[in-house]
Amino acid sequence: MRRSLATTSIVAGGVALTLLLAGCGTQGTPTGGSTGKATVAPSATPTPSATATDVLFTITANVRGADGSTIGIQLTAHKPLTYSDPAAKTYESTFLGQCGDGKGGTVPRDTAYLAANGSILVPIDITSTISGKTFVAPVGITLGSPYFGSAIIGKSVVPSDTTAPCYNGYQWVTSGRVHAIADFESGQPGPDLKLWRYGLYGFGLADGSNATIEACKITITPLGAADEVASVTGWDTSAPQSGLTCVIGYSGE
Repeated sequence: MRRSLATTSIVAGGVALTLLLAGCGTQGTPTGGSTGKATVAPSATPTPSATATDVLFTITANVRGADGSTIGIQLTAHKPLTYSDPAAKTYESTFLGQCGDGKGGTVPRDTAYLAANGSILVPIDITSTISGKTFVAPVGITLGSPYFGSAIIGKSVVPSDTTAPCYNGYQWVTSGRVHAIADFESGQPGPDLKLWRYGLYGFGLADGSNATIEACKITITPLGAADEVASVTGWDTSAPQSGLTCVIGYSGE
C-alpha cells in the first residue's frame, strides 16, 4: 500500500513553517497512479460569505473516484461564533435541526441549552475539485468533538453511526460540496472561543477499503496559530498519516 506524504504548515508573520508528519514517498505533485494523469491539487475555496481572514486551518488531500479519477478534497475550518452572535443564528438553526432535542444523543439541546452551556459553533466547508464522482470507498469525515456533536449539510454524506448520528462523524460517498457545523460547550454561560482546539478534524478511510489518501497537507493560518494550538496537551501536530488518514487536532491526553 502506498503511504502518503503529509505535512503541517503553520503560517506566522507571512512565513509558512512546514512540519513533516509521516509517510514515505517523494515530495512534489503526486502522479495520478493508474489513470496516468497528473494529480490535481485541491483548488476548493471557502464559501462566498467567508473571507480568508476567518480561516483557522485547511486540510487538503487526494483520493480516488470509482472510475479511477483523482479527486482533490479540502476541509476549511472557520473561526468560531458564539451562540449569541447574530451571525451564528443560521448555523445554530441548522445544528439544532439535526442534533437538537436529543436527536443526536441523550441530552436534549435547544437554544436555551446552548446559551446555558456557552456554546460556540465552528463553520466548516468541505469541497472537492470534481463533483458527482462516487469515491472508490466512502471518505470518513471527522469534524470536532464526540461530546458535543456536529451537523452536516449535503445529500452525499451519511452518519457513520445512525444510533448517534451527530457524534461519530460522517461518511462522504459522492464528491461535491457540503457544509458542517461543529459545536463546543464550556459548560457555563460564558463561551470559550478557543474550545475548537479540543476537536479532531480531517479525513479517513476504513481498513481493507482498497483505497488510500494521498498528498495530505494541513495548513494552520495565523488566526489558528494565534490560539496556540501546539501548546494544548493532546493536540497532535505529528499524527501518523498512514495512507488511510489525513487529520489534525486533539487526540486525547
